Amino acid sequence: MQKYYTLYFAENMHRTMEMFSVILAVITVFSPSCFSEDISVEPPVRVSVKDLGLLGQLSIHWSPPPSLQNVTGCSIRYQLEYFNTYKNEWRAYRTPRTSFIAQFDLGQDVRVKLRTMLRGKCTKGVERSSETLERTWPPHLTGVAGSKVRNIRCVFHRKEDLECTWGKAAEEPHQAQRHLYYWYNGLEAVAECPEYISSGSQGGQNHTGCRFPRDKVKEFTDFNVCVNGTSAQGPLTPAYVSLQLQNHVKPGPVKVEAMSLQLKRVPEVGGEELEGVGEELELTWLPPAGRIPPHCLEYEVTTRHTDHNGKESKTVTKTEETSLVIPANKKKCARVRSHVHEYCSDSSIWSEWSQWTCYKMPPATVVTL
Repeated sequence: MQKYYTLYFAENMHRTMEMFSVILAVITVFSPSCFSEDISVEPPVRVSVKDLGLLGQLSIHWSPPPSLQNVTGCSIRYQLEYFNTYKNEWRAYRTPRTSFIAQFDLGQDVRVKLRTMLRGKCTKGVERSSETLERTWPPHLTGVAGSKVRNIRCVFHRKEDLECTWGKAAEEPHQAQRHLYYWYNGLEAVAECPEYISSGSQGGQNHTGCRFPRDKVKEFTDFNVCVNGTSAQGPLTPAYVSLQLQNHVKPGPVKVEAMSLQLKRVPEVGGEELEGVGEELELTWLPPAGRIPPHCLEYEVTTRHTDHNGKESKTVTKTEETSLVIPANKKKCARVRSHVHEYCSDSSIWSEWSQWTCYKMPPATVVTL
């Protein structure tokens, strides 16, 4: 009986192994091609750029690699990198699309890198990537040699009006006249400067800048600018800049209200403050006029003081408040300026300093008993 069960078990085990081998063979023969490890992931093809006529916005186009046309069971994405010359850095994006719009300085090389990314059943869930395809397109600038303006600078005063200025070219052509054009998302078409800043005598004035009222500008989007022009020798080489206006805000001057003497406040253990021995000065000021929210302002206070020995020194303090308590000395002077806090922008421009406000301690009164 034991021998019979042993033979029965061996025969069934043999049949099971034969069936498993047949099933494995069927899977091997009829497995779809998308499960193959021989899939070649290649970079995109037919990469091109198209100028949208919006002062630096270019549309980048490409096509899927032919080797992946018949692949199923996987998603195809592309990693695009482009060099942002304004920030001097590469920026990377992943997208399932075959086009992408980005901002470029048309006076510099347009540099793009592309890779194909494949993942899904056809790769057994592992992401596979192609080699990187790199393309560079040189600028197509025309104009008189050396006629490109230098140092385009834009300042958004008080968040109320924008002023852009520029310096002369390395080789200023005879009878050169500049023109500024701008565009941002939401503007129907490229527009010319609404109000030029000019220098020179009547009849021979040259444009050296442009003023924009509040309703002609927009924050938190690329504000694209082009300065070109004409001259007796021919057209001038254009210069381009793209900026975010909220990062170029300059507050108006701070107005100091008062510097007053008060008794020194001494903190008590319970949290309350008591008047203590000695005196201190409180400096107060008003936020600058304009459209900058008060919570976005940071102040810098410089104090200059002379001690009882006649020694002069300076201290610098930053605060988000509109007042500052400072030690009382024989003579104390202070001035204040402001800028937009890093919580509200990536960068900003300091305002002009306020006038010095001074307080001179009265001479001590001597009482003879």
